Amino acid sequence: MSTQFQHKKIHKGIWLAPDQKTLNQIDHVMISSEKKELMKDVRTMRGPNIDSDYYFLKITLNQKLPKIYIKKNRDWTGTCNKSNLKNPIKLLEYRKALYSILSKQTQQQGIEQEWEQIKKAIIEAANEVIQKQDRKQRSKLWDQDCQLVITRKNEARRKWLQHKTRASCKWYQKKRNEANRMCAQKKKEWINETIRQIEENYKKIESRKFFSEIKKLKQQNTRLPSIYTCV
Repeated sequence: MSTQFQHKKIHKGIWLAPDQKTLNQIDHVMISSEKKELMKDVRTMRGPNIDSDYYFLKITLNQKLPKIYIKKNRDWTGTCNKSNLKNPIKLLEYRKALYSILSKQTQQQGIEQEWEQIKKAIIEAANEVIQKQDRKQRSKLWDQDCQLVITRKNEARRKWLQHKTRASCKWYQKKRNEANRMCAQKKKEWINETIRQIEENYKKIESRKFFSEIKKLKQQNTRLPSIYTCV
């Protein structure tokens, strides 16, 4: 199917040879003749930068999916702040605020109206005292410096794709090396900071934080040096 759609040559090649000129269509899409009508388009995506001589292959299908019924008018109140839920002072303030709100409400005739008043009071008191959980912060591996060098690298690659000259190729390689060095440096700093935090939690016998930091390292597929392991 990948050879049936009319595209420019640059949108058909998957692999770029080391001479930076030869494009080969080495990956193809196969589908049974009964379902070939589902295939709407197949083309190469040159835009995404993956630091490879391969390009992404985009496949467009026209497939009907089953309907997913979602309850309308769903009241999403967010996630409560877990640290405030564990704080006895905050819980006491929450009870006082809830009692104050409920005492000001008038009695309703129906049970549904009465429940709506109670629900509204609980949410209002929670938003006032408990508050919502802050959004998860982005990893320290990614900051403004990394974003800047990645943006410059992508811009250099875009210019190289438009004008494939020796100068543009060298400029792109230079920016790519700068981005790789910057990301490696940030990762090294993050690992050292995380290891220091793990050691402090171990010395303070804070088991929960200790295993939480180790879990973060595992999620990043990072191997700890043997000299830092705690026994």
